[in-house]
Amino acid sequence: MIIDKEFINKNSVKEVFNRGIDVVFQDEISAASLNFFPDNCFTIILLDQCKGGQCSTGLNKYDLRAQQLFIHLPKKEYKWDLSPDTVGRRLIINDSILKTFSPTLTFTFSSYSKYEMILPDDETYHRFSLEFNAIRKEIAADVVFPELINARVRLLALIINLWVEHAYGHKALSTPDNLAFRFHMLVDKYYKTQKNVAFYAEQLCITPNYLGVICRKQYTISPLEFIKERIILEAKNLLHSSDKSIKEIAFELGFRNFSHFSYLFRIKAGLTPKNYRKKLEDTDHTTE
Repeated sequence: MIIDKEFINKNSVKEVFNRGIDVVFQDEISAASLNFFPDNCFTIILLDQCKGGQCSTGLNKYDLRAQQLFIHLPKKEYKWDLSPDTVGRRLIINDSILKTFSPTLTFTFSSYSKYEMILPDDETYHRFSLEFNAIRKEIAADVVFPELINARVRLLALIINLWVEHAYGHKALSTPDNLAFRFHMLVDKYYKTQKNVAFYAEQLCITPNYLGVICRKQYTISPLEFIKERIILEAKNLLHSSDKSIKEIAFELGFRNFSHFSYLFRIKAGLTPKNYRKKLEDTDHTTE
């Protein structure tokens, strides 16, 4: 659901969550709407245009400017004072999504992290903006797939982590389970070209067997299944939101053998890629 600053309230957010969608996109922001914080949620706020104002978060006060990103967590007090011409966007996210985050993502989106405001460079801000737009597009689609929306949120969280790590060093995101996060990060980067568990184990300087132990402990599935699920998630996304042929999608995802891609998709999704896309098209026609 997409809401503006006039209609956000506890009931509107609860209505979305009751429909099985864990993310609300707020197209317009104001001090009043940002000072409203729904229960059991965390929020990510992107200021696109801002010429002044202040955000107070407990003991910290931030002077506001354009291209800032804020992470707001439950059970903390926030007070916003925005300049009247401020333009920005907010994601209101059910904190149940945190359970699907890797350990380091969970750390960044917790009270232990000190990075509640970041000021990215122009290139990273543009990347943040693109991810916000992609989430908005998924939410506004005629057929909404919550798993794709949630995956987009996790990707945005990962990009935030990468920026913090780049800006402040590896120790900024260090946790005892950092290997699980690093594996997650590597899969998101290389899943189209690298589908062999040994590659990821080598990158992490551990054995494939130990990687299996880490992956099963954190994600309850094997590293190979983790890689396959990431591939299928992107395949579903492309079948849903692009006009590319199924063969083009298979090629983009690194499959030189189309039948191999089709077989893997059918095993994981329960339908062939062709039938999956047809089901999406039939649903689109039904909702028109």
